[in-house]
Amino acid sequence: MTAASRVKKIQVSGREIICIDYSQCKADKLIYVFNLAKEIVVNSGKECLLLNNLDRTYITPPFLRHVEREMYPLRHLVKKNAFINLTIPQRMILKAFALFMNTKDYLAFDTYDEAIRYLISDEDEK
Repeated sequence: MTAASRVKKIQVSGREIICIDYSQCKADKLIYVFNLAKEIVVNSGKECLLLNNLDRTYITPPFLRHVEREMYPLRHLVKKNAFINLTIPQRMILKAFALFMNTKDYLAFDTYDEAIRYLISDEDEK
């Protein structure tokens, strides 16, 4: 899978969702894929719905530092941010990151379908 094919837009129930597939990425590719997604979010110029797949991915400290720096200025462009295929430690990291970002919109889900239902719903929380 090429890095560019890891970020795509899908339409579900009339809503556009940006899908970001980090599955099995190594540290350098995590940052590259994140930057591709960031470019799409910035170019949209509107609030976005994000679905992140972290299947069999090791979240590295350099990646987290990069995300911290880059996401903070983009907070206003992320309406909802759903995550799937996280391990228990990754879920704890996500909760801490959400606290740091002062948002409740970074949520982990057990399945793809649950995440999609949350993203297309009018609800703010799971």
